[in-house]
Amino acid sequence: MNPQTALTTAQDICTEGIALGRQGKPEEALAQYAVVITQFGAEQGIEFLKVLAVAMFNTGTTLAALDRNEEAVTAYNALIEKFKQPINAEFQLYVVKALMNKAYRLNTLLRNDEAIATYETVIARFASNKDPETVPYIDSVKSFLTERQAVLDAREQATGA
Repeated sequence: MNPQTALTTAQDICTEGIALGRQGKPEEALAQYAVVITQFGAEQGIEFLKVLAVAMFNTGTTLAALDRNEEAVTAYNALIEKFKQPINAEFQLYVVKALMNKAYRLNTLLRNDEAIATYETVIARFASNKDPETVPYIDSVKSFLTERQAVLDAREQATGA
């Protein structure tokens, strides 16, 4: 299969997954995303990576919507690992959102220390990011961590610890 045909195929499969998700068919959507990830996961072209990022992110969000939180965390981890060296701001945004969603799922699983560490990773990796689409997410994490620390400080002060 020539590269352009392969790219079109990957895009079509991912688009079908999105359509299935919107039709309330999450299991079928997951199957489509899995095809994209399995068949095209080794591709390195920027357009393939865009399709792969969508499929990986949507896998995590679909699993989360199904309350399959452990699997969602694993899916987000795969995306975070795949794009640990972002090529452009678009991929950084996927990583930031995956980290935030992972942290939320960890909280749902009562793995609060891991969740906080994940939120702190967002700040450690992206605090200096100036991308206008990414900054609001980073600011949200900063606010959350600041509020959380204020609550902890107030508890400490109230208990005299």
